[in-house]
Amino acid sequence: MRRLLLLSLLPLAQVGAAQVPAPPMPRTILVRGTAERELDPEKLDLLLTYRFSDNVRESERTQSQEENLRQVLSRANIAADKLVLEELSATGYGGLSKVGNANVALTKVYRLTLDNPQQLNTLVPQLVQTGADNIRFVNLQNSKLVATKAELITQAATDARQKATFAVKAAGGQLGGVVTMLEVLPDATYSEAVLRESWQQLNSYYKAMPARSAPEVATPSLRKIKVQMVYDVVFEIRP
Repeated sequence: MRRLLLLSLLPLAQVGAAQVPAPPMPRTILVRGTAERELDPEKLDLLLTYRFSDNVRESERTQSQEENLRQVLSRANIAADKLVLEELSATGYGGLSKVGNANVALTKVYRLTLDNPQQLNTLVPQLVQTGADNIRFVNLQNSKLVATKAELITQAATDARQKATFAVKAAGGQLGGVVTMLEVLPDATYSEAVLRESWQQLNSYYKAMPARSAPEVATPSLRKIKVQMVYDVVFEIRP
């Protein structure tokens, strides 16, 4: 008899458990915090591109150009081993006539390692006078880069909390703790960041957001190291 009673009560317990409402989703606010700074490079590389279109067999133009380039570096007290030939390419014309004295389009790219970027203001005009068609700054380095990123992370998180505090206070609520926090990488959108973490409630929130136009991109400084930290932070909203 007792066994029959337990069996009869089991379906009722299962029905009661199925009717328990799911806990309400927490009220949240999503805020983006940013912080950025520019550093002067302590070291950088210059890519110098020279282009020629000459009769290579009869012209010494390429040799004289490199000699002039090394003279400029010598006057600037830059060691000769700081200059290396990065790339050399040539294109011939005339098909079978290339075995003769044919014209050739020649491109030479040098890499110049500069340990004192302060020399750039006087050095660049002199490099252009040697015949350089293009000068590009690459591999900018600064020993304080890691420490600067750590400072900017703190500033970005503080920026996000301040924005959220003002918005929630104006709406009559109180700001709670952090629900989640994501670093926004370059060229990443809100939706991409959320999908990586597979958060269902935030994913639906992002999809409901209207399409946004692309932000205006500021012209970067070619001689500065731009350090930027961006975080999307979700805070809980308390009544």
